[in-house]
Amino acid sequence: MPQIAYLIACTDDDTDEDHRVMSRGTQTLADGQDPAAFAADRLAQNRVEHSYYTGRRRIAYWPHELGAPLPRTAPAEAQHLDG
Repeated sequence: MPQIAYLIACTDDDTDEDHRVMSRGTQTLADGQDPAAFAADRLAQNRVEHSYYTGRRRIAYWPHELGAPLPRTAPAEAQHLDG
């Protein structure tokens, strides 16, 4: 089963860089589960969890080795989805 890491951040230009990250983590996907579908679902869930923030947000997601440390920022090869 593939493992992915994700990072969700608000995309407002007037938000301080240190305060843009709203959520980060890893998830083991079920066999055949589409990472883009997971990202869309996670982004929607984040909108509910952080309903106080009504602005745009972006999720970056990428393959992640189980047990590897989670980086503070998304790597260059990360996929992105805005919502």
